[in-house]
Amino acid sequence: MRREVLKMKKLGLKSVLFSFIGLILILAGCSEATSGAENYPDKPVKVIVPFSAGGGATTTARVIGQHTEEHLGETIVIENQEGGGGTAGQQAASTADPDGYTLLLMTGSAVTNPIFNNTSFTHEDFEPVIQLVNDVSYLYVDADAPYDDFESFIEFAEANPGEVTISTSGAQASDHYAALDIIAQYDLEAEAIPYDGESGAIASTAGGHDEAVIGNFAAAEGQVQSGNLKALVVLGDERSDVYPDVPSSSEVGLEVTESSWRGIAVPKETPQEVIDILHEAFKKGFDEEEYQEQMSNLGMDTEYQNPEDFQERINEYHESMNRDVE
Repeated sequence: MRREVLKMKKLGLKSVLFSFIGLILILAGCSEATSGAENYPDKPVKVIVPFSAGGGATTTARVIGQHTEEHLGETIVIENQEGGGGTAGQQAASTADPDGYTLLLMTGSAVTNPIFNNTSFTHEDFEPVIQLVNDVSYLYVDADAPYDDFESFIEFAEANPGEVTISTSGAQASDHYAALDIIAQYDLEAEAIPYDGESGAIASTAGGHDEAVIGNFAAAEGQVQSGNLKALVVLGDERSDVYPDVPSSSEVGLEVTESSWRGIAVPKETPQEVIDILHEAFKKGFDEEEYQEQMSNLGMDTEYQNPEDFQERINEYHESMNRDVE
């Protein structure tokens, strides 16, 4: 009997000891997590741009990065990881440690790629931090093309079935669907050709390999200034300040509009404290007058949305694209 009592006492002591050790480990973990958020960031922060360098996504990341570093207190490194129309970089960002040191320059392709491709991620694997841009697109053509307005371009496409191609930034990018919509509205025998990023699509048309390209001002203006491209139509409801003589979609009877939103996102399960720190720093960079002027000079339309509103836009875009598939 005495042995059994001693045995029970020993078991009781062991149980208490294990419980105590478990509590210490839990508290240590909580302390470490809190300490990590308090000390964040203490090393450079990387922003993955899932496209080739030279397009509007890279420009957006580089400009906001320059104006945010001071407010974040650390270097922001921009890294292009192209491939698969954005899927390679998006995949890398979705599987990165959710510690706030790997961010994604998020575009609509992070929503559409999982819808149309077999990817291991969806838009739900990211947490939005801030929307930065909602950029109108333009239809550009070769500067030496035999048409100087949109109506003549359509007439040329109708008279030359199967010969017109419109280059886009990716098979699941919003500009690609805009190209398909233009083709469908006029029942053209033409083709939308996806590239791995906007810069490749623009270079192809500027080099005479495609008849037209849908792109934004920042990415295409260099080719316009070099005499390689000219804009035929603003894919929006109004004319733009950068091309005041170029008509809008509504003016030429085109039922297609196209704009590209871009922002910063982090992997799912990133601590809320880290997201808050990032949002505050990027918002301060966004609000800088110099940033706004620089983006305006690049022909980019800045548009701020907080994480909640940005999430709503992402969800609405997902619903609309899913509806199109169905």
